Amino acid sequence: MKHIRRLGQNAGFTLIELIIIAPILMVTIVLTMSYLFNQYGQLTQQSAEVNLRIEAQAISFSMQDDIFFATNFASTKNTNLEDAYAPSGGWAYNSDPQTLIVSTVALTTNSKDEARSPVYIDTLGCSPDAIKEQNSELYNNVVYFVDGTNLYKRILTAPSSLNTCGTSYRKQTCPEANATSDCPADALLTDKVDTFTLTYYDENNSEISTPEGGQKVKIYLKLKDRAFAEDIYADSSLTAKKLNQQ
Repeated sequence: MKHIRRLGQNAGFTLIELIIIAPILMVTIVLTMSYLFNQYGQLTQQSAEVNLRIEAQAISFSMQDDIFFATNFASTKNTNLEDAYAPSGGWAYNSDPQTLIVSTVALTTNSKDEARSPVYIDTLGCSPDAIKEQNSELYNNVVYFVDGTNLYKRILTAPSSLNTCGTSYRKQTCPEANATSDCPADALLTDKVDTFTLTYYDENNSEISTPEGGQKVKIYLKLKDRAFAEDIYADSSLTAKKLNQQ
């Protein structure tokens, strides 16, 4: 019984031991939590950066088809097309940030459909086909432009006042605030733009200062986001050559 009482009296910590151990435990817990918190932050930032890089690459690649099937790169929109919501002064390739203006043949269905056919401007008549094909082809514009941190894609096609042989499968688009069933909203590609630049090259791979005469274009896109209270960046660069020649 004396032995049992002695063990009971010796069980647990003394006040002095607790005073010594408690701060050590607190420091250990704080250091452990700080380490885990920092690790979580780094993983969060790395994951966000990977997602941002994937987004940048996906946007660049989504622009390829319009470039491949371009008839030319333009300094401004085609004269027979209208855009009531163009920037003050009209569309211009050398805006800040730059604007990509692509001219493509208007088609009755998408470019990968074997049943596609060009849309013609009706000046000579639409029938028979031999007469229709003597008309000038209608060209749409595809405009990629930056507004703040948003990158948009706008389609410009024939106004209702222009008589055509056939109808473009692509519809004119408008700013979201002005969108209707006849003029759907511009496509918002991303709201994280930090940098958007374009460089044009001629058939000799020499850099040129204006879009006309360009056979290929280099698109550089940098996106910016925040993760764990830090700015993160990811970029993508794509050089694409138009397949149509004029």
